[in-house]
Amino acid sequence: MSEWADDFFRVWQKAWNTGTEAVLEHVTDDIEYWDVTLAEPIRGKARYADYCDGFFNAFSELNFTMREPVIHEGDRVTEPWAFTGLNTGPLWIGLPATGLPVQTEGTDIFEFRDGKVCREHSYYDVLSSLRQLGLWPDIGSRQEQVALGAGGLFLQGRRALGDLAGRVTG
Repeated sequence: MSEWADDFFRVWQKAWNTGTEAVLEHVTDDIEYWDVTLAEPIRGKARYADYCDGFFNAFSELNFTMREPVIHEGDRVTEPWAFTGLNTGPLWIGLPATGLPVQTEGTDIFEFRDGKVCREHSYYDVLSSLRQLGLWPDIGSRQEQVALGAGGLFLQGRRALGDLAGRVTG
């Protein structure tokens, strides 16, 4: 582990506990951000700023901390983090504010250029977060069984339509 990586992530976490402008000081203009909730990566500082604004609008009373030391190799660093916050605004994935607290852990993998983040991959348990926010049913509940059953029916229907379309065009 290098002193540089440790120092950077102390500053990075402070920025994420502050706001968008503080975060943007530490990323390249061509930042590429991957997140498990997004269909495609965010590319460029302006789109990353929009994402950060959405995050800071969605959560107040937020706090990021490192849950373990960072792992540093070359210009790549892995940061295991923990987050707590209160959902007081709409989520960037189109869901309304719930007013509920959330506590989650994740790990981000970073690539650096000239001392700034140029690529970030963020991994965390989205389903646990949705449960805490009251946006997904509890594990094993009747509501979860219904939701998963509906998802299964959707997939079967989609597969059947694909098979039918194949027979019609084939």
